[in-house]
Amino acid sequence: MSPLPVLSPTLFSLSLAASACIFDGFVSPGVEYKPKFRYWLPDASADADAVARDIGEIAAPTNWSEYGFGTDAYRAIFRAVMEAAAQNKLLLDFSIGANQGQGVPSEPEQIGLALEMAYVNITVPAGESFNGTLPLSTQPASPELGQFMYGLEEFGQQNLSTVLAVEVLGQSEESPGTVVVGRIIDLSDYVDPKTRFISWGPPSGDTGSTWRLMAWYQRYTNQRSISGGLDARNFVQNGSWIVDHFSAEGAKKMTQFFDEYIVPEARDKEALSRVAKYAWEDSMEMNSALWWTQGFAERFRTSRGYDIKACLPFLIRADTFWDAIAVPYGETFISPNQTFAEGCNDDYRIVLQEGYEEYVQVTREWARTKGAGYSNQPAYNLPLNMLDSIPLLDAPEGESFGFDDNLDIYRQMAGPAHMAGISVVSSECGARRGSGYTQTLQDLLWHTRRGLATGITMNVFHGYGYSGTFVNTTWPGYTVFSYVFTEMWGPRMPAWRHMNDTLAYVSRNQYLSQTGTPKVDLAFYQYSAPFDKVGYANNNLERLGFTYDYLGPRSFTGDIATVENGVLAPDGPAYKGIVFNDQTKLTVEAAKQLKKFAEAGLPIFIVEKADFHGIGNQGEDAALVNSTMTEVIAMSNVFVISRTEELPAALAAAKIRPRTLFTGNGVANWYSFWRSTEGADLAFLYNDGNETKTVNVTFEGTASRTPYILDAWTGDVAPLLLYSSDSPNMNVPVTLAPNQTTIIAFVNDSHALTPPPATVATTIAGGVEALKYAQAIPGNPDSHILAYLSSRPSSIRLSNNKTLNFTGRPPSPLRLPVWNITINDWQSTDNRYSMDTAVKVHHYKNRELAAWKDLDPETLTATSGIGDYTVEFDTPSAESPQQRLGGWVHLGPVKDSIRLWMNGNRLPPVDLTGSADMIVDITDHLAGPGQSNELRVELASTLYNRLRAEKDITWTFGIPASLANDAYYAENAPREYGLVGPAWIEWLEIVEVV
Repeated sequence: MSPLPVLSPTLFSLSLAASACIFDGFVSPGVEYKPKFRYWLPDASADADAVARDIGEIAAPTNWSEYGFGTDAYRAIFRAVMEAAAQNKLLLDFSIGANQGQGVPSEPEQIGLALEMAYVNITVPAGESFNGTLPLSTQPASPELGQFMYGLEEFGQQNLSTVLAVEVLGQSEESPGTVVVGRIIDLSDYVDPKTRFISWGPPSGDTGSTWRLMAWYQRYTNQRSISGGLDARNFVQNGSWIVDHFSAEGAKKMTQFFDEYIVPEARDKEALSRVAKYAWEDSMEMNSALWWTQGFAERFRTSRGYDIKACLPFLIRADTFWDAIAVPYGETFISPNQTFAEGCNDDYRIVLQEGYEEYVQVTREWARTKGAGYSNQPAYNLPLNMLDSIPLLDAPEGESFGFDDNLDIYRQMAGPAHMAGISVVSSECGARRGSGYTQTLQDLLWHTRRGLATGITMNVFHGYGYSGTFVNTTWPGYTVFSYVFTEMWGPRMPAWRHMNDTLAYVSRNQYLSQTGTPKVDLAFYQYSAPFDKVGYANNNLERLGFTYDYLGPRSFTGDIATVENGVLAPDGPAYKGIVFNDQTKLTVEAAKQLKKFAEAGLPIFIVEKADFHGIGNQGEDAALVNSTMTEVIAMSNVFVISRTEELPAALAAAKIRPRTLFTGNGVANWYSFWRSTEGADLAFLYNDGNETKTVNVTFEGTASRTPYILDAWTGDVAPLLLYSSDSPNMNVPVTLAPNQTTIIAFVNDSHALTPPPATVATTIAGGVEALKYAQAIPGNPDSHILAYLSSRPSSIRLSNNKTLNFTGRPPSPLRLPVWNITINDWQSTDNRYSMDTAVKVHHYKNRELAAWKDLDPETLTATSGIGDYTVEFDTPSAESPQQRLGGWVHLGPVKDSIRLWMNGNRLPPVDLTGSADMIVDITDHLAGPGQSNELRVELASTLYNRLRAEKDITWTFGIPASLANDAYYAENAPREYGLVGPAWIEWLEIVEVV
């Protein structure tokens, strides 16, 4: 979702192969790998200098007659954006149209604007007839969609297309508002389309049935994507109308306007070619009585071989419409012959898909003439096949909000892209409904990591708001979504000062996720239009470590869709098997390909249903699919099981195991992803659970390689020190806190990297809290492994079969009960219409840790901003001159972003996880024994507490935050910002291992 993304300055990605290049680039990835920000402008009255500053930071009603999309003012702002992007060495994703990119200014009712098939019906009671003029249709009201999009306006020409007499058998008892339909009679030839007059009675002898006359009209939807000016003098000033997304004409309508009104001059075209990466369009947020396009009935007859007229009533059902929220006019229609009705819907959606693909292909080719690719959020929310649309794009994009952060939908995005060789799979990331100014960096990273774990390779953060002044807008600045959705990143947010650490972390992960070739264990087949939010509902594969994608029929016929040695697409994702989980609809081409796959030895698993059939009302296709799949099912490498619970055992019987195998009890909500290059394999691991766990992980086929740990927070690459080999696999105990990730690289040739120790640890026990790589130790330059020991007896088993036993004697833990605390309270200046932030400073000396609102309830309950904490302590003396001490500071739970300094030295970035106790290693910056240390912690909050306190006087465009969100503020108390502890130092003894 993205209600007002007029411009989107962003970044892109490429792929590398050789391992040395991988690690060189990992330290500092190029700009093309950095996450993007969706940038929101209010309109073209925005100050160009402020826009340029915003882009630099990323690296009375307003008169939209003057400042709307396509006006001279907009063109000037777009030019400023291009210049700023070039100066800051950024790449630009630009919205093709206004708002979500779905419409452009136009005279109404022009070819290329969105069409619909609307209807009206008249009841003919039993035994009666109708003589008269058929009424015109009205636009469906659809109040459920009011918060997402503009309504359909009631004007314009209506062309009578079809008239049907529909027998009403009754109302469904199970589903109110559902009409059961019997006979359907086409009366179109008996009506003059100009006068709309008809005289009709039920068939002879029928006296007991109620009938309806349904008149179907082709008309324009008349739906705006953005409103016009109050004093519009021409169509450019009158807002934008949504275009037809089911034809080439709709694409041409959009792109021609862009060429003629946004970049008409040669200098603008040249500037765009220098900075453009993607022409972009958001998810299709549009409405209709029934999606249609010019000549649709003729297309349907050509494509599907029969007339669509008898299907029309059955197309009116919830999942035909936007996000399946509601049906127009409050009624849906079903048939006792559900096979026919279901086939009608399949065929309608296939033809609609064909038109959508025309639209996408024309837009993509136009974008390439601009030196850009084409990115959109494909097909979902509409009755289209998302999985088969993805391969048509240069950079398909999903969204964490619309996908409900559902991992299976990310997998649906990733699978077709993997089969098409698309390296950039994007997600509009971080939107939450509730309140703006509430999102922490931890929460943003939660959204990000779930996508990274399941195939997302580029994140577009949602979002960055224009920071300049705007009419009737107060501090903290222009805010979209009526303050209801997250988030308005930028310098207005206290955590922005820590954002570079997070951006670097995400950039390194995205760099690796776009490197080489993805390797995925299994492919689930799915045909669904619209896309299915519920895929494989059992977590029994994830608990073992299996990774999987979803593929549609198109992916079975791509260039790399071949089987070698029982593996599908060995040069691509290398699936070890295909699973059909309650999926029985197949195209003829997909069925034929499956037969080839099975004959070549690919294991196929069919769960629950095995009654395969074609898609639509083509009887010959259904018979051919059924006979082909009957042959497939008879093959020895095809397994039919009755329940999803049986799938792990079936995979094991077929000798299929995950590349990353989790063993041990209670492994849940752990995920992995695998990339393969010529020089190294890369395994990404993520703990999405609620507790810190150590899991034994077996990495397939890696025993002959050298493992390295890649720290995405710092860019450090260091040898892995704890693992064992069980040829051909490697076993690694991996410990992850909640919402924490790690990356392990298995390298063929380590000569270009830090040399690994000749001997490593294979197991540890007791008080061994950590192992650390040290390239040189004073007095023992050959030592490479240090152990951090608590006071418990400890043992370390080495790869040379030796066992080392230790008893650590570190000093007792040191409590840090009192701190000096400074709270920098962010608020508006005396001029609330200024975007400047005033900072009021509050000092608290020798205070125990507590949430700010509890530290000083009278002063700090409404406070947001920056907390600065300092504490002094002495390094304890060692037991002997030979004893070496290390220290870890425990800070307790930390919900906000933080940075730390020890004795004036900034510590490396802190891994922002969901741990109940944030622990930071301060060993390398401790003063000597008996000397004093100063630890400083800087903590940044969100702006929620300040916004909540000033909800009635915080405005955007004259609308207060409380108007749409007062209930949220009433139900959600001020946040508990700040360090709450307990804070303490854990002392550890450091010993040499080898």
